[in-house]
Amino acid sequence: MKKILVPIDYSSHSDNAVVYALEMAKTIHADIHLFHGIETPEFVAMPGFMVWPSEDFTDLKAEADNDMEKYVTNIRRNPSFQYPYLRNIGFSTAIGSTNLVIGQAILDQKPDLVVMGMEDKGRINRFFLGSTSRAMIEKTTVPILLVPAKARYRPIEKIAFATDLSENDLNSIHDLARLFSLYNPEILLVHVDDQLSDFHDPRTPSNQFLNRVTCNINYNKIYYRHISETDIGKGLKWLTENGQVDILSMIHRHPSIFSRILDGSHTQKLAKSIHLPLLVMPEDKTPIG
Repeated sequence: MKKILVPIDYSSHSDNAVVYALEMAKTIHADIHLFHGIETPEFVAMPGFMVWPSEDFTDLKAEADNDMEKYVTNIRRNPSFQYPYLRNIGFSTAIGSTNLVIGQAILDQKPDLVVMGMEDKGRINRFFLGSTSRAMIEKTTVPILLVPAKARYRPIEKIAFATDLSENDLNSIHDLARLFSLYNPEILLVHVDDQLSDFHDPRTPSNQFLNRVTCNINYNKIYYRHISETDIGKGLKWLTENGQVDILSMIHRHPSIFSRILDGSHTQKLAKSIHLPLLVMPEDKTPIG
């Protein structure tokens, strides 16, 4: 991992995500790029209405750049984050709709990981509210780490990856091992369904899937855990409370899992109970092996 992008909005949960990302960067000697998007309403010229002059946006951008420079200066003055711990802390700002400016920042900065803050009480911050944020997630090719407001950084020793035993998960598992290779963590493959474990039978889908993992992914700290539970959210909640896991990871194409995090009451129910950072991996449909 060479670069981490952190979108910020100066809130407490955003600040927590910055600290989490900085601690990661210290450990793996990655660059950090902080980004602030200024979302403004769209104006359409109509008879009898005044349109906000474009030069006002120039002043707004200059003010945002000045605020970001002060923010980064304060970080650099913190003894915990001074050289040689961090290679570089950069920053930028942009004006426009949230998903577009963050999407452009990803294209410009080419980060290996995006780290974003998540509010308490099940409310995901403004970067993850509404259709624009969902569109950004659907289109991104970069893993996104959502950090709850109360999550505190600790060395990443175990990552749980929620899988439905799909062939396409192999690429994501491989990317996960590569992304966090300097931590050398255990990767726990977790399958939640309402059936009893069939791991003892070598002909079952779980064993066939694990054979594919073993044959195609050169990483010796991958393990498997079956959780017998009808409600996937409850199964993952049990795992985070009892599995000594540092990060919970999943692919955004899993509607039964991911929709619980983004939609309505499911957001509050799951996010209240899971206080671990949540890593959303982009789906990779490229065949492996």
